[in-house]
Amino acid sequence: MANIQTALVSTDDAEERKKMDEYEESLKSLAETRARQRKLNLSVQYPEEDFYSTLDSKLKSCTGYIKKLKILTESQRDILDKDFQGLNLTRYVSEATQALAEAKLKLSDVPIALEVCTLFHRRYPDFASAMMESWRKVLPLHKGDIVSNPSKLRVDLRLLPEQIAMGLLPTKPSVQLLCSLLQVLLESDKEDRALMPLLTGFAKAYGFEFMGIHPKKLRMLVNEYPGTFDFSSVNLFSADFQNSMRNIFVKYYAGVTKQLESENQRLRDLEKAHRRLLDSRGDVPQEKVDKYEIHVAAFNKLKTAVLSLADYLDQEMPELAPKEEVDDNKTTIELLTVEFGDRAGLAPIWNDEDERDFYEILPDLKATMPSMAYKDSLKDVETSATASISEDALSILDAAIEADSAQLLLAGTATNLDEPSEPSSANLVSPSRPEETASDQTLIKRTAESGHVTRVTTAATPVKKSITQQKRPYIKNSKSKGLADLLDTVWEGDECDGEDEPAVLVDDEQDTSTSALLRQILDTFILGLSKVTSKEGADKMAIDFCTNLNRRHYRKKLVQAFYNVPRTRADLLPLYSRIVAVLNPVMPDVGGDLCEALRRQFRWLVRRQDPLRLESKIRNVRFMAELTKFGIFSKAECLLCLKILLNNFKHHAVEMACCLLESGGRFLYWSPDSHSRMKILLEELLRRKSLRLFDARMDSMIENAYFSCSTPETAARRTGQNMTIKIRTPMQMFIRKIFLDDLNRTDPSDVTCLTSLIRRLPWDDPEVFEYGLKYLSSAWRINYASISALANVLAGLANYQDDLAVRVVDNVLDDIRVQLELNNSKFNQRRLAMVRYLGEMYNYRIVDSSVIFNTLFSLILFGWIADVPTMLDPPSHLLRIRLVCALLNTCGEYFSHGTARRRLDSFLALFRRYFWMKRENVVWSDHCPFPMTIVHLVEDTMGKLRRDFSLLKNLEEAEAALKKINDKMLEKVNMDSFNAALKKEEESADTGDNTSESSSLSGSLLDLSLLDNEQAVTDDIRSKPEINSDDLDFMATLEKLTSESYQTQAQAKVPQFKTAIPSIVKEQLQNPVHPRESNDSTVRVGLMTKKGQKQHLIKFMDLPEDTEYVSHWKATEETEKRERSEMMRLTLNMSHRQEREEFEDLVSTSTRSLPAPRQEAMRFGGPPKSNKLPPNRNGDGPVKGTAVHRL
Repeated sequence: MANIQTALVSTDDAEERKKMDEYEESLKSLAETRARQRKLNLSVQYPEEDFYSTLDSKLKSCTGYIKKLKILTESQRDILDKDFQGLNLTRYVSEATQALAEAKLKLSDVPIALEVCTLFHRRYPDFASAMMESWRKVLPLHKGDIVSNPSKLRVDLRLLPEQIAMGLLPTKPSVQLLCSLLQVLLESDKEDRALMPLLTGFAKAYGFEFMGIHPKKLRMLVNEYPGTFDFSSVNLFSADFQNSMRNIFVKYYAGVTKQLESENQRLRDLEKAHRRLLDSRGDVPQEKVDKYEIHVAAFNKLKTAVLSLADYLDQEMPELAPKEEVDDNKTTIELLTVEFGDRAGLAPIWNDEDERDFYEILPDLKATMPSMAYKDSLKDVETSATASISEDALSILDAAIEADSAQLLLAGTATNLDEPSEPSSANLVSPSRPEETASDQTLIKRTAESGHVTRVTTAATPVKKSITQQKRPYIKNSKSKGLADLLDTVWEGDECDGEDEPAVLVDDEQDTSTSALLRQILDTFILGLSKVTSKEGADKMAIDFCTNLNRRHYRKKLVQAFYNVPRTRADLLPLYSRIVAVLNPVMPDVGGDLCEALRRQFRWLVRRQDPLRLESKIRNVRFMAELTKFGIFSKAECLLCLKILLNNFKHHAVEMACCLLESGGRFLYWSPDSHSRMKILLEELLRRKSLRLFDARMDSMIENAYFSCSTPETAARRTGQNMTIKIRTPMQMFIRKIFLDDLNRTDPSDVTCLTSLIRRLPWDDPEVFEYGLKYLSSAWRINYASISALANVLAGLANYQDDLAVRVVDNVLDDIRVQLELNNSKFNQRRLAMVRYLGEMYNYRIVDSSVIFNTLFSLILFGWIADVPTMLDPPSHLLRIRLVCALLNTCGEYFSHGTARRRLDSFLALFRRYFWMKRENVVWSDHCPFPMTIVHLVEDTMGKLRRDFSLLKNLEEAEAALKKINDKMLEKVNMDSFNAALKKEEESADTGDNTSESSSLSGSLLDLSLLDNEQAVTDDIRSKPEINSDDLDFMATLEKLTSESYQTQAQAKVPQFKTAIPSIVKEQLQNPVHPRESNDSTVRVGLMTKKGQKQHLIKFMDLPEDTEYVSHWKATEETEKRERSEMMRLTLNMSHRQEREEFEDLVSTSTRSLPAPRQEAMRFGGPPKSNKLPPNRNGDGPVKGTAVHRL
């Protein structure tokens, strides 16, 4: 390790030294070039006057050259040089310098511009003064000058210093010009820092020449590796000038760093403000998020520019305040979805699909009813203010929550408003109630009705007054008077006994135009409302009212009937709410009037604090909750009502809050737009419960209300555990029960019933198949003692689900291999379980011994390169030894004979060497000894498998024993078989399974392929065991089965490809292009091939007659010809015999004798001489059944 570190250090030093040499070389070459050019430009000899007269002075030529200077590019170098040599530009020097100063160049065009300036300077004496005047006209040299083109100024800051360094301009005036330019730029760039990239580029290019500064990284190299190059020889200016120039840039950098620090602090302040909004409101407005993202982008841009400038000026980067780490789990909102049939929605909102249909699937009256039935009700309704009311409610609620949060910070050590608390519980003070001082007079009493303690405050605190003043502007700006009255209860909890209970009043005298029949129908309809028991009945009532009773006066009567629902009929509230929701699209005034009446009633009930009327209070909050779930009563108002009840968390307010949560709490908690605020209110509910003394009934009621909104799983998330709720189908839950519960409780030796139950699962379903495969491949999910039972179940399924067993084995092997590559200690128990599972699968004959041995060798060879361990298997990691022992203890006892025994002996020798390489590593010492538990584990494993197999004493003895086994094996192996097996192994190495193993532990010469080749080992390796009668019977039966199988396969005929030879091919064969000689004893054949739907492809060849194929073909042709002739003769004889018999029967039954014609006699006397065998259709003999024909 020390050598490696030394090598790395030397490599780094070499690289740094190389960078330093390159930097010195670049400075040296640049200094030499500038010095040479400067010397030539300062000692120039101008030509005589006669020289100018020989040049071209035409106006057209000179003005054309000036125009070319305005569009100067690198590609015009040769043309400009050639034209300059032939022109007399004495009168156009000022125009040329102005064109060079105003030209819009690129950084790549600076060299050609300098070359043109050099040409002018060496020919015309007045070029320098003209160039200075042109620069003064173009550059911003006065305070207040606007930089209109920063990209051009960037090139000017590169061209002007180069002209000064090359001596093209007078030194003192040009340096003053440059300093004035830089001073103006540095002074003007104080806000947006738009010119910072220009100044950074100047510092990068001329930091050493004009300021004597090396870049920070290179300065450190210069100090660390001092060379022979004298940097002072490169300086063109005095040290005083460089110091003044450096001070200007350092002052600018100080201002930039201050701005960076202020921007960073501003960014941190925005983050704190966002966190406060998340804690109080639950979300951050989008405009503030956009503003924050813009600020972050600007800050990152400024920080990158400051980093570059600090490097080129050799300054230290200021330390910025880091971003505070916040627990994201505290503000994370997780919404879970589940499938109900073919629809997806928020699962926790509704208990089942029926409840969801009740609240979400409503009949559309606008689509089913004619417009004449409801157009009047739409005209009567004014513009709805529901949206503005919801916004006002949210503003009031957010202000209240923010004020409570601020109060919680102010009351860090204050006592609780309702109960005196210990100093240790000061942080649990209710955030919604003001702080009490020690001077407040309080009265504590216990009521006989509820049994809980209350405290009456007789003095208001400054904190309460400040909160009140913060909330009142929202009340004054509220757009709804009723809402303002309702929200007034947030801080005013005074009793109002003098007020009457609000009611919905309808003046019957206004209904003078309707007939008595309609009034009777209305009365019957209102009486029928109390008899509604289903959603179908509610929909029917809504349709009947819209069809027959849609009048303004009757709608008010309907609202009055809803409002005056009997307080004991809580079952009618969901049905009444559904009727209102069905009517709301065509009669919005019904829902609006009913919600307004409920708000007034809620305000009156809360402010009155009557110990009676509990049923009326519960009816009110339940009605509001039901209307909220239908979207009639806004969620913001419902949340605000809950906030009011929490502020007055005593007496009946506790039961009202619990009823509100039980009826609509789940809907509000799992709705995305109200989740954050509802979560805050639930936390406040728990705090208030912990700070007050309630009886058992109240405690149980509050807990039930809380858990009706937030299940125990989501409550765990509130504590920061960030648990995930998974919604599973009944089939998935049943499969989990089988594998995780039943299998763990079942005796591993008796899983027959469980296997038959698993076999009945619908494995044809892809979802069931994948889900079952997941648990069959996850042995770590069950108890370690039940792994054998899991393998038993898999063996029972393998006879019926072949694909399942193959997939499980693949998954197990992949998991073992992946864990070898990851080498993560948190998966150690999982790795042990999977290795044990693999061994149990061998015990139940799901895998063979080759899989086990491949896994064993992978466990000790993977991650080793030439006997050197890697990070995949460090010397201090001993888990692989445990894995090997676990696998051998599971199935090693079955490797006791045959090839498996020899392979196990070889592996144990190699494993022993691996063990000693681990044990004798330098990481183990007297202070950190090798664990004896591992030693005892290995000894027990080897003693269980081989009693005569010792662990030896050290690594040398283990290597010697391994080498002895290798030598003995090589002596008994046929080298031809060895080479063949080695070649086969190399060809099969393409799979890449044992890439690391093949290069690992090169000291071991053992080759497993030699052990598998039984014929490669001689008979004297091990004596043959005695064969008894049972073995002889088995061998006879096996030989019989093998013989029958071979005969069956031999008798099977291979299907032949038969086709006709195309006529064009026969013509080519009959008239070949190159005719054969007469003495050529060859046979011409054609090979016809065809692929898919393509045409036949025929290839011709000449085969000698003595070849096996030609001889076989001729014999087959003669045999087939004889068979066809014999078949034809038999067929003709049979036909003649049948005709003769028919004729004799005809003659014997005739009444008179008829002379037999000569033709018939000839016919039955034998076949005519002209009756020859029909020729073959190809004309050249029989056609072979294969695709090869003799032509």
